[in-house]
Amino acid sequence: MQLYYTPRSHFSRKVRILLDAWHMPVELIDVGDVSDSAAFGSNPLMKVPTLVDGETWLIDSDHIARYLVRTYQPQDDFSVLDESESTLNIRAVLNGIMAAEVEWLLARRTGIPTEQYRRFDKILHSMRQGMAWLEQNAARFLTQPSYSGFHLVCLWDHLACYQTLELTPYSNLAELCRLLSQNDFVNKSVPPAIPKER
Repeated sequence: MQLYYTPRSHFSRKVRILLDAWHMPVELIDVGDVSDSAAFGSNPLMKVPTLVDGETWLIDSDHIARYLVRTYQPQDDFSVLDESESTLNIRAVLNGIMAAEVEWLLARRTGIPTEQYRRFDKILHSMRQGMAWLEQNAARFLTQPSYSGFHLVCLWDHLACYQTLELTPYSNLAELCRLLSQNDFVNKSVPPAIPKER
């Protein structure tokens, strides 16, 4: 089994946490700079993650997670297959913030002056609104380790790594992430720090 990823990808990390929790052997293939036309493991959208399992390949982190559960972990101990209204809305907001952050970061990385365009003001505003909604609905997350909780940790650590948003207003989310991060299989894939510019 192979997973095409980058070490700081929060989308890839959702899958990595599951694989680490289940002690499933996987070859991690770092695609490098995602702003380039790198090898993305047959993903026509040129994004990570991509999972290759024999003759099977899958894109999109949530699709990959569901495949892994159906194929290898049918007991679904982390509620990956939960499709309740509450869970689906939480995942949609989490994924929306993550995708918005990627768009904003890649724009800045390629030299676009994001502060000059209203489009990027809206992106930041949507991220803050999404985080505020998650904070208000923090009680909807399961108290035990779950895929939605892992999803939250991946977003939280990515925002902290890139210092995209001020996180102090979100104390309920901070506590959830602190508790989940006590698990070794969650800590194993913490994104590496961004090197400081000299």
